[in-house]
Amino acid sequence: MVKILSYGVGVVAIGYMSYQYPLFSFVLLGTLVLTMFYILIAGLLRVFRKRIRGNWFHTPLAIVSIILIGLAVGLLRPLHKPLLESGDVSKDLEYAYMMDQGDRKNLKFFLGAYRKQMKERDSLRLAQVLNLKRENGIDEGVDKFHAAFILHHNPQRDSILYRQAYSLAKEAASEPGLTDDFQVQWLSKATYDRWMLSIGKEQKYNTQGGVSLEVK
Repeated sequence: MVKILSYGVGVVAIGYMSYQYPLFSFVLLGTLVLTMFYILIAGLLRVFRKRIRGNWFHTPLAIVSIILIGLAVGLLRPLHKPLLESGDVSKDLEYAYMMDQGDRKNLKFFLGAYRKQMKERDSLRLAQVLNLKRENGIDEGVDKFHAAFILHHNPQRDSILYRQAYSLAKEAASEPGLTDDFQVQWLSKATYDRWMLSIGKEQKYNTQGGVSLEVK
């Protein structure tokens, strides 16, 4: 009875964390890999040495079941709308940037079944940025940073848009209040490299093809 209750609490807790925090799904995925590795090693030892009792597998298998439930709950979590249309350029661009990054930290978008949805969301944000750029202008440094981020994630991989992203990112990086901001300075280099690669030239800062923990 105590075990059943503890497993129930575990399911609720893991399900809640997975639903509330998309990044938690990656923690679950890592734990799942480690648990499966343990089960594999224990299974091999049991086959060859016959010293591991079957009840050694109860807890790991229960953990695997709880993790799978948590991952399923995370995948069922509804997405926030991809863009905001408040009429305030800064708010709209900040929201678009946050959703851009949030989508890329969501486990479901690493699955092929959701790639089309990801491109659709990127396309909506891209259209909004281009519209704001054309009609209202984007003047503030942080707004240029947010807009450049959306442009450099354009789903068409259009070199013209990469060039525009670099132009905005470079302007943002030169703003006095942003010269020490790592992400802003990184984006200025990354957009240049991505633009160069898109037109068949070599990158200068070697930002593409590696892994960044800060921005993508």
